[in-house]
Amino acid sequence: MTRIVATNITSPLGYTTEDNYVAVKCGETSLKKLDGYQGVPGRFCVGVFSDEQRKELKLDGFSWYESLMIHSIKDALSRSNIDPSSPKTLFIVGTATADIEELGDCPEHDGDYLAPGVATKKVADYFGFVNVPITVSNACISGGTAQMMADRLIASGAYDSAVVCGADVVSAFVLAGFNAFKALSPMECRPFDMERMGLNVGECAATLILTRDTNGDEEGWHLVDGCLNNDAYHVSAPIPSGDGVRRTAARILTPGLKESLACVTAHGTATMFNDQMESKAIEGAGLGDIYTTSYKPHFGHTFGASGIVEPIITMYSLDEGILLPVLGFEEIGVSGKIKICRAVEKTEKKAFIKTQSGFGGCNGSIIYSRKAEQPKPAQAAEYKEIKTLHIQPDKVILNGEAESYESTGSALVSEIFKKKLLDGSRFFKMDIFSRLAYVATGLLAKDALAGYAPEDIALFIFTQNGSVLADRKHLSTFSNPEDFYPSPAIFINTLPNVVLGEIAVMNTIKGETTLVMLPYRDDALIDRIVKASLSSTRPSVMIYGWVDCEAENSFVADLKMLRIVK
Repeated sequence: MTRIVATNITSPLGYTTEDNYVAVKCGETSLKKLDGYQGVPGRFCVGVFSDEQRKELKLDGFSWYESLMIHSIKDALSRSNIDPSSPKTLFIVGTATADIEELGDCPEHDGDYLAPGVATKKVADYFGFVNVPITVSNACISGGTAQMMADRLIASGAYDSAVVCGADVVSAFVLAGFNAFKALSPMECRPFDMERMGLNVGECAATLILTRDTNGDEEGWHLVDGCLNNDAYHVSAPIPSGDGVRRTAARILTPGLKESLACVTAHGTATMFNDQMESKAIEGAGLGDIYTTSYKPHFGHTFGASGIVEPIITMYSLDEGILLPVLGFEEIGVSGKIKICRAVEKTEKKAFIKTQSGFGGCNGSIIYSRKAEQPKPAQAAEYKEIKTLHIQPDKVILNGEAESYESTGSALVSEIFKKKLLDGSRFFKMDIFSRLAYVATGLLAKDALAGYAPEDIALFIFTQNGSVLADRKHLSTFSNPEDFYPSPAIFINTLPNVVLGEIAVMNTIKGETTLVMLPYRDDALIDRIVKASLSSTRPSVMIYGWVDCEAENSFVADLKMLRIVK
């Protein structure tokens, strides 16, 4: 359990948490209807900064995405006594697309693009952070995943404090992709409503500063507990039963905590499938009798920022003794038995649960409380390395033994799949990063996961470049207005964690699946993150390692499989 000592929200509604809370309380929204925004044909309802706000916030030498993060982090730091230059202070970013608006369809067309981990390092250097920064890219649950990683690393003793920032911006890249999925609403979104038409994308940066809770401070908000998993159902569609989100909530809901909850702060995207799934999850977790709310009608879906900005708003509302309604909600449009907050409601409770789900099958729930709950006792866990795998363009080494293949480069990856894993997946629709990660984990997992409960298997992939090659391919489908054909099949692979969903589906992995991006390979940091996760969650099996692709024929995969001993 960690204590939250400072926050910030930088959005079109305001540049401080206080400004944003007042705007939300007053029923304001950042959503606006724009034609041909960012050059993408059509009318969109989006939560974006005005031209005047962009000029005010944009910093020389930094991209728009980086500038937003800097503003948010600077304000949060000014409200705390945290020293970024301390070796005991960690910096973590949660983002789905990062600097993507600076990417070109080829390197020659790049603006100020930096790989997500490298962009995070640039921001870290601005503030003087001395530790290697971490970037979590778990689609829509990136902000929540980043908080959980910070909480675990602080609990492990590796750090005393963490600055956690969630940020994403609205770009042609994102608009064209989600428009191809037919997921966008031309009107203001209406979560859980009968007449909801889809989501609105939004941009925002939000920051939480977490510290070790050493004295049971009753005055501050606390991150009490959380759980992450995969539903192993589909990479872009939520499991209809809501099983993934339900399991994350059920795992952390003790009877005492459940009774203390004022509300569920839902993901509430206003898409047909996600809201339906989430309603079933909330009901299944036994939370249908407390109020459910969503703030997407105020900010839009801010992706990596959503898991931070939305809990902050709930903290401020509970501090005032009220719950805020779902803006625009009129009539229930989901089958799960849930209680939508329709008007301002009074409450004396000071705790809530935040639920999230995202592409790649990932799900999460986090409980926040003003009461300093008794922390879970540390559970020492011992793991044994049982399998290893190394792949590079001209060799494959499994458990220390070289395997023989005829091909090299990307053709080697395809040959491995055909000879060892032919499984009916969408392998040949994947980008090279996804194909490599899929093949590497498949080889490692083959005949090794039988007998383990799917919920007890975890998967962590670390990378620098992630899905950049798929990103460029997606850009090429709409960069020419005369040849505009963005494809959902291509766009889905631009989220680097999606391959973890592919792997989870084919190997029935229902434990945590997390994608981490670093500015460069750092095996010591990777081991530190993995050990903190193992100590906190104690899965029976963990597959983890480095997978990175610089080009179609320049790549490396180094993976390990661990099994719990005691």
